[in-house]
Amino acid sequence: MERVILHCDLNNFFASVSLLYNQTLLLEPVAVAGRVEDRHGIILAKNEIAKKYGVKTAEPIWEAKRKCPNLYILPPLYDKYEEFSLKAREIYLRYTDMVEPFGMDECWLDVTGSQLLFGSGEDIAEKIKNDIKNELGITASVGV
Repeated sequence: MERVILHCDLNNFFASVSLLYNQTLLLEPVAVAGRVEDRHGIILAKNEIAKKYGVKTAEPIWEAKRKCPNLYILPPLYDKYEEFSLKAREIYLRYTDMVEPFGMDECWLDVTGSQLLFGSGEDIAEKIKNDIKNELGITASVGV
């Protein structure tokens, strides 16, 4: 039997979670970055709006601000990122016990044995995306 593997990636994870706690900035270009004062003033994540300005992960804040002068910089919320990462994994575990994390925001899932219960790989991918959106308030990309 051919294996059915899903790759789940929480979209713009740090920025998406941070924006849940800063709803007034939902329509603004936003980046999560370290503190300039601690010499960690680089972009850790950005939302889609900031991406359109050319803001890139790992670039210095000053460079990102040059591309996007109205960029809002949010501090990291590591405890929240860990919480959401664990909640996403709980959702994955509803569909399979074969979950391989890859960082905080990505996982590989073997759903070969889950298809009789939940449908095709594509069906499971769609269910996971919906569960993440409805329960966590963020989006995910799930490839089969």
